Amino acid sequence: MTIMTNTLLAGAAYVLAGIFGLIRHFMLEPKVQAMPRAPTWLLHVFFCFSAVLVYVGLRFLWAWGTNSAMTSPPGATGMGLLMAISLLVYKASLLKDATSQYRLSGEIWRHS
Repeated sequence: MTIMTNTLLAGAAYVLAGIFGLIRHFMLEPKVQAMPRAPTWLLHVFFCFSAVLVYVGLRFLWAWGTNSAMTSPPGATGMGLLMAISLLVYKASLLKDATSQYRLSGEIWRHS
């Protein structure tokens, strides 16, 4: 694939990974009673890392949209695309785990 295609795919993967991380962050807030409480410092880490992923993804998408990925960073190489997809799979897996815990805890509370 070309750098332009890699940049588009990497940007989309980073943005989605960041969004999945933010959703998980808000699911683990202390005000959500059905989920186990996460420590405050960990919530800050989740939020900041997800915000950085969204920012980096938007930078890649901006470089792709302005057709400047070939001349100035960020331009995604094959290794950069692999990293973006890996982070997307990781964040999607964490979100899936959190939503399955949420469903399970809801069923436990309903039947008790």
